[in-house]
Amino acid sequence: MGTLLLCSHGLASAPYYLESMALNIYSIEELCYYLKQNIDLVEPSFMEEELIDWIRMELKLPVLAGRLEKLKSEGLLFAFVSAIAESCNYCTKEEIEQMRKALTDFENKSEIECRKIRADRLLSKKRYRLSILEYKKLLAHPEVSGHLSGNILHNLGTAYAGLFLFSEAFICYKAAYQKNNHPISQKHMQLAEQFSKGVIPQADHREQTKFQMPADVLKEWKEAYIRSCK
Repeated sequence: MGTLLLCSHGLASAPYYLESMALNIYSIEELCYYLKQNIDLVEPSFMEEELIDWIRMELKLPVLAGRLEKLKSEGLLFAFVSAIAESCNYCTKEEIEQMRKALTDFENKSEIECRKIRADRLLSKKRYRLSILEYKKLLAHPEVSGHLSGNILHNLGTAYAGLFLFSEAFICYKAAYQKNNHPISQKHMQLAEQFSKGVIPQADHREQTKFQMPADVLKEWKEAYIRSCK
């Protein structure tokens, strides 16, 4: 996993496979590491019987497995995650509290709202490829349409721009503007089109005021584009 972990419990002879990350887990510490680093990706489906059985049989932690079984039946995602995090000394109390706050935002929200929060967090952390996958899943949902789909398309465009894929970003911003009619989507569309043609636009402070376009966005895009051309 790229990080040296000191394991206080034994290693599993057979790993637990995290399909969403294509990742094999061999210890409770590695599982805690995954949770800490990817808490925004954790969904209720994480509370699966296969994981509980693996903790019971492979990690030889029957007491923890029994507790997780009860929490799964009650549908308490944070309590489930917290029980795992507290079972070893890998996560600090502060880190567990941060995970709690991250999961609390998903409480009493619809599936679409939860997916939007998750995708937006990935975007804010510049995990562009993962955010693109999440936004595409959202756009494929039958209940996503109108202004909401426009906002999702806008953020999808921003993710593509973060990967220097300005042609794809332009397409997304254009579709976003057609749905949400928002001047920021329009301005981003114009900028993405210029970058896709190899033109680096200059800042126009009057236009920024009109479109509420943050100067740091244009600066970041310009710097990223110049780096990609070297």
